[in-house]
Amino acid sequence: MPRLRAKHLPHTVKIERFQGDTAEGESWAAAVTVPAYVEQKARLVVDRRSPSPTAGQEITSTTRVFLLPNADCVPRSRVTVWAGTGRARTSEVVGSSFYDYLGTPNHVELDLE
Repeated sequence: MPRLRAKHLPHTVKIERFQGDTAEGESWAAAVTVPAYVEQKARLVVDRRSPSPTAGQEITSTTRVFLLPNADCVPRSRVTVWAGTGRARTSEVVGSSFYDYLGTPNHVELDLE
């Protein structure tokens, strides 16, 4: 079964995984840096964040991130792309898709706000 490998991912991103709502507000895990492939391109996606006012509606995603399967994260997680450059920015995940099919590279795709 083909696997996407870190050597195929020329960028890195920082992920703060959403852990849930607590009595004191929203909670995120500490940031981890993972290999990624980042595409900065606008496209329409469905907002998968449940408490969002635009949940279930089509919104514009400005960035798509491809990750290894073990770096999966849920909507509302925070992702920092292009860290250390003039293009650095942190966005929320609006959709996450996990691909694990025979004959294709297994990977995760994140759509960012």
